[in-house]
Amino acid sequence: MCSTPQTGSATPFEATSAVSQKSLRIVYAFDRVLPTTGADAEQALSTVAALTRRGHRVRFILPSVGGRAGLSADALRERYRVTGDFTAEYLPTPVSSLLVRKPLHAFRVARLSSLADADVVYTRNSLTMLACVKRGHPTVYDTYRAWPDHLPFLRPVFRYAMRKSSFVGAIFHSAYARQSYVRLGVPQEKTTVIHNGYDPSRYVGLLDRNEAREALGLPRDRSIVTYSGRIGVSKGTLAILKMARQCPEVLFLLVGSTKRGLGERRAARLANVNVIPWQPFERSALYQRASDVLLIPPSSAPLRIAGSTVLPMKVFGYLAAGRPILAPASADLRDVLDEHNAVLIDPDKPEMAVPTLRALLADPARMEAVARGAKQTAESLTWDCRAAKIEAFLRERLASHRVASTAQQQYPQPESVR
Repeated sequence: MCSTPQTGSATPFEATSAVSQKSLRIVYAFDRVLPTTGADAEQALSTVAALTRRGHRVRFILPSVGGRAGLSADALRERYRVTGDFTAEYLPTPVSSLLVRKPLHAFRVARLSSLADADVVYTRNSLTMLACVKRGHPTVYDTYRAWPDHLPFLRPVFRYAMRKSSFVGAIFHSAYARQSYVRLGVPQEKTTVIHNGYDPSRYVGLLDRNEAREALGLPRDRSIVTYSGRIGVSKGTLAILKMARQCPEVLFLLVGSTKRGLGERRAARLANVNVIPWQPFERSALYQRASDVLLIPPSSAPLRIAGSTVLPMKVFGYLAAGRPILAPASADLRDVLDEHNAVLIDPDKPEMAVPTLRALLADPARMEAVARGAKQTAESLTWDCRAAKIEAFLRERLASHRVASTAQQQYPQPESVR
């Protein structure tokens, strides 16, 4: 069952009835060149597709580089295994450098004359948000990053943009991220927490544990612990390898490698660690089903230091897979994980990870109970549930935005008090 997100107002969706229930015209601006294996691309396409399944008209605006034609909407649907009648439009740029391409794309998106026909510009890219807000386009920002905490020098920029009348609202992936902006002074009524999700079709009819192992060529008589996602120091891979060195009887799978980085090189030295290349979505789900335990690195560093791993998307797939999860009890993960759907350890006491893992593997009844709790939690965390919450927030915020805009037109402030 999908629940309603919490905003800063006491009655967050009273204004919804004042907004026409017609389909919204949404321009979703994205600055990555596709295809890519990045989680941000999966998140963006899943959100776009789910919004269109609710009947909204979504134009997906992307960059194309070096004269290459971008993937068609049909090709994007096939590549990312999503369904939804969105359109894909490209802004060609000759610049391949990331540092130049991102601001150039933001600049060009903000100056599209066709934005005048949209109800809202929706983006997860901060430069695009800033550019569109400055141009006066009604804009919504969707982000997992707590930028004001991790890059304090950006605080004045976000404070300026998020207080402007054209800034409609912000959708945060965790309460941890939201609080970073609320402390900055962003009006609470402009903010909400809407978690990411998963596609249930990828978990329907999956093989059981032993069948999945046979299909993947994995041993049936050995405990298997799996980490699925990006591999690297900033993702906590070294904490997993430390666990593996202390648990030679357990086979650790690192699923999602895209290069031979430091994590991969160190993993190659351990006989009980297998590094698996990035897998298509359904194949990744099969590895999860073949596992005894799904692991989130028992370290606070990805959240506290890197700041690039905040309530990662893997959590939602883990829950849907119906396997026990071992994770740190960090501020972001506590949004979704608790003692009923996961086994949590203190992230600042990594020495507890190995004994906790061994105790879990030795307790089938507990593993079953935690796995059952994970499946129950997953029921309300699909992409379609997320789209329903986004729609409600957009309608409420756009209603407030229109009221404020009308008032400003009828009763403009004197120049002296602006």
